[in-house]
Amino acid sequence: MLMRVKFAKLKPVHYISHLELMALLRRANRRAGLPVSYSEGYNPHQKLALGQPLPVGMEGENEYFDLELNEDIREEDFVDRLNKKLPEGIKLLEARVVSDSVKSLMAVINTAVYQIKMDFDGKQDEEKLIREFMSLPEIRIIRYRRNKDDRVIDLRPLIYKIEVIRDSLWEFTVSTGSRGNIRPLEIVRALGEYFEVIKEVPLINIKREGLYVRRKNKLYEPYDQIITGSSD
Repeated sequence: MLMRVKFAKLKPVHYISHLELMALLRRANRRAGLPVSYSEGYNPHQKLALGQPLPVGMEGENEYFDLELNEDIREEDFVDRLNKKLPEGIKLLEARVVSDSVKSLMAVINTAVYQIKMDFDGKQDEEKLIREFMSLPEIRIIRYRRNKDDRVIDLRPLIYKIEVIRDSLWEFTVSTGSRGNIRPLEIVRALGEYFEVIKEVPLINIKREGLYVRRKNKLYEPYDQIITGSSD
């Protein structure tokens, strides 16, 4: 059976890397005594797969992983047993059994929602700034790449929505994944280039609210029936 799990990665573990998170989950699975399936071969490993990596130093409120099990277990029992073995900052929120043939998280997740605490030079009409920014036909920036040539990309088609949650706290709904990936700091940098009143912000000001599947302008969670094809 395949368990699709939603979890939070918050302080104080937000500084561990994607690979360290994988190792942490594997250890917790063993300590919880879960009936985890292993790959075959010389060096068998747990059949565990995470969604899009979270940048080191950023909190994630609704992250996902898939875990293949070789015995049936109630979803509530799975969450309870594993939560007892996880460190502070990592907490399972929900788990659902999905079809073994469901597409992987990396294959279906195509949208991320970030909340960013913005920094301005004085009091600003935030709604007006957003309207002007989203009305731009293109938003070009240079993407700096390690060990590769830098390239110019247009962020505009990758930004679906920006809204003010409350004073200085903005929420960005953007593309993520193989078909188009946008980094939250790139949006802030682009905003600062178009509007001098917007300052750069540290990574600690950014939180990933969630990962979603976007279809026909609607957002679904990766374990929703319309995505998994489950009849439950």
